[in-house]
Amino acid sequence: MIILKIIACAFSMSFCFMCVSSLAGFMIEPFFYTSSAQFDDPIEWLQKKFAYFLFFWIFFCWTCAILAAKLKDFGKLADFFVNLFLPTVAVLIVSPLVGIAIATVLGWCGGDLVISIFAAYILALLVVNRVLKQIYPPKS
Repeated sequence: MIILKIIACAFSMSFCFMCVSSLAGFMIEPFFYTSSAQFDDPIEWLQKKFAYFLFFWIFFCWTCAILAAKLKDFGKLADFFVNLFLPTVAVLIVSPLVGIAIATVLGWCGGDLVISIFAAYILALLVVNRVLKQIYPPKS
């Protein structure tokens, strides 16, 4: 059971790190590149991000294994990351697909597609908020 917690916690940590890394890359890299060559091949970009993700997953598995051996309450740390970031993973992966499906059914394109993806993100975040409130009830 501890091995599954280590793997799940490492997955959540690496996904969080990759999200922050990708966001920073989108915000910072355009200032340093003068050409649009960085966006020419999205498949290559995706392969590079996937390779980084696998590297970070292996790295965080090793880190979580050390933490599991040293911390007596590693279960709480693992539960925190799993409960916080796995719903985030679901939001980031499923929401664009739901938004695209909504836009396809309604025949939208262009800016309407962006609006439908944004609406799907908001809906998914509300669901994650509900789930987290059930897991961590507010103190009264």
